[in-house]
Amino acid sequence: MTSEEVVEASSRPVERATEPFPLWGRTTWIVLGIVAIAAALRFWDLGARAIHHDESLHATYSWYFMRLAPIYVHDPLMHGPFQFHAMALVFKLFGDNDYTARIPAALAGTAIVATPLLLRQWLRPVGTVAASAFLALSPAVLYYSRFAREDIYIALWTVLLFMAVWRFRQDGRDRWLALIAGTLALSFATKESAYLTAAVLLVYLDVTLTQALLDQRGTRGAARWRDGVLLAPVAWAIVALWYAITPLRERLRLTSIPREGDALIVIGILTLPQLAAAVQLPLAAAGIELDGTAERRLAVVTISALLGVAMMVGMFWDTRRWAIVSLIFYGITIPLFTTEFTNLRGGITSDFWGSLDYWIAQQGVRRGEQPWFYYSMMVPLYEFLTLIPAIIGGWWLLERRHGLGALFVVWGVGTFAALTSAGEKMPWLLVHLAIPLAFLAALTAGEGIEWLRARRGRTSARVIAPLSAVLGVVLALVSVRAALLVSFAHSDTPVEPLIYTQTSPDVPKLSRRIHALAAEHPDERLVVVVDDSEGASWPWAWYLRDLPGTTYAPSSVLGTTWHSGAVLLALPDNVTGTLRAQAGAGEPYVHRWWFPEEGYRATTGDSLLSDLVTGRMLLRWARFQRDRIPVEAIGRMDAVAVFPASTPVGGAGGPQPATPR
Repeated sequence: MTSEEVVEASSRPVERATEPFPLWGRTTWIVLGIVAIAAALRFWDLGARAIHHDESLHATYSWYFMRLAPIYVHDPLMHGPFQFHAMALVFKLFGDNDYTARIPAALAGTAIVATPLLLRQWLRPVGTVAASAFLALSPAVLYYSRFAREDIYIALWTVLLFMAVWRFRQDGRDRWLALIAGTLALSFATKESAYLTAAVLLVYLDVTLTQALLDQRGTRGAARWRDGVLLAPVAWAIVALWYAITPLRERLRLTSIPREGDALIVIGILTLPQLAAAVQLPLAAAGIELDGTAERRLAVVTISALLGVAMMVGMFWDTRRWAIVSLIFYGITIPLFTTEFTNLRGGITSDFWGSLDYWIAQQGVRRGEQPWFYYSMMVPLYEFLTLIPAIIGGWWLLERRHGLGALFVVWGVGTFAALTSAGEKMPWLLVHLAIPLAFLAALTAGEGIEWLRARRGRTSARVIAPLSAVLGVVLALVSVRAALLVSFAHSDTPVEPLIYTQTSPDVPKLSRRIHALAAEHPDERLVVVVDDSEGASWPWAWYLRDLPGTTYAPSSVLGTTWHSGAVLLALPDNVTGTLRAQAGAGEPYVHRWWFPEEGYRATTGDSLLSDLVTGRMLLRWARFQRDRIPVEAIGRMDAVAVFPASTPVGGAGGPQPATPR
């Protein structure tokens, strides 16, 4: 072995894997059994719940894409293009309905449950099984695995991305760099939270890179802390400029790029061009506003410059590896964003500039307007089974300098800090906190059992083991009940905050009735007029997608577009004057309803501290787990449906189909 190989070996992670488990050993079969249970929970009765407002947007435009009328064009408002490609493919293969719209999410949610097998050598058998079970039964992960949103897809990519980074640090195989490139590409093509994930990983890799470089230098003791503080802010720059600063490196006794540096370069050069729109932040801080033309010019210059920098760093680092990871990354993102090259210029601009540009602007909007403690409230409400062992185990694993434990802690804490500081706080983002908690709790379980076995017979083991078992069983039972309640018992009735807002079951019932009317006269066109005030055109756009006589009208022109032979779906306040006289009373229904937020929004820092100290918080938690809230307490938006007394058909002069706004 050469001196360089010795130095390289010394910079590798010191995390020791347990004995290798055979791929098809007992642990794998148990995990596959849990995956089967997870699949059943995710696919069972998947179409029973009414399509949510956001789901209807995703499903409708995927349906348009499937029909190529019009072809899909990426819009950052609805996040990345991956979801629309996946859903359109499922529609093409299996037809379009509420069930099939959720199949891609259910598949992703099931796949997440199998991912612990990639870390089975470090999680140990108990930890691997526990991680799969936690992911299968997590209330947040289960609920949003049955929901046509992008969060469960990017959750899968994020899990694989973190695992690829860890596995590459262990064995240095290029296949893990390829997986990093692929999952990073799919992340950016799925949702803009990919920027937060990349930031967390880059910080983690920079810190571990600093440690590896100090190992190369042989720095020990107090000097290691001093040099580490000085080195950490520039460690990333050292590997990026590795061959350009050879004399300096030689003086610092840095002879080879550690694996952490390789992974950091890959994530850095692939992420850098995606950050082009961030150049507007310092300009905005300086009071400089750009018009459309100036912004387009700035976009071209910035994207070109960042692509050039990324290319130079990559080629100087390792030309072959750079070519491979770039081909994988752009071979995924460019076809998805350009809709298979049918929207080349617009898609590329939307990829490198439009996505981040739109969501930077949205942070000031602060959609949801949730309080600062929102996730501190939501995590204990739903992910309490993994929260307690993750908190206790996180400290314990860090004290033991457990490398994988440190990665999970950085993942969980970094994600929590990023989501808490972000302007938009929504319940579906709880998925991104639940998953690192599940892995950290599972690792704690695996390592904890080994620790107890080593101390068998001691007083500490005899006390901790039964207490942990009893507490775990009680919390597991409550957690499973919470998961089943939110995903099955009242999945479309927002009596708990994870559901947030939801389309009422009245809507699909009315849809079936409207389609039955249309089927009675298949040779004639049923006219349906939908009031599009306050977003009421959704999810009707999905439910009425195959009725060509449907039109969407603002309240100001409802009376001119509706006639007595049509079906009218409108908000009660907009059925006034002549229209009320023509339509009659109508049949009331609930269009959408939502969880009331006034209670927890009124919480202050003082009241929160008082509730924690006095135990009222724990009592409220227990009451919520037992009762939720009554249906009568939830907020709602009412509407009316007017059905014709005579044959409901439109003539040649009837309203024409329109796209909902």
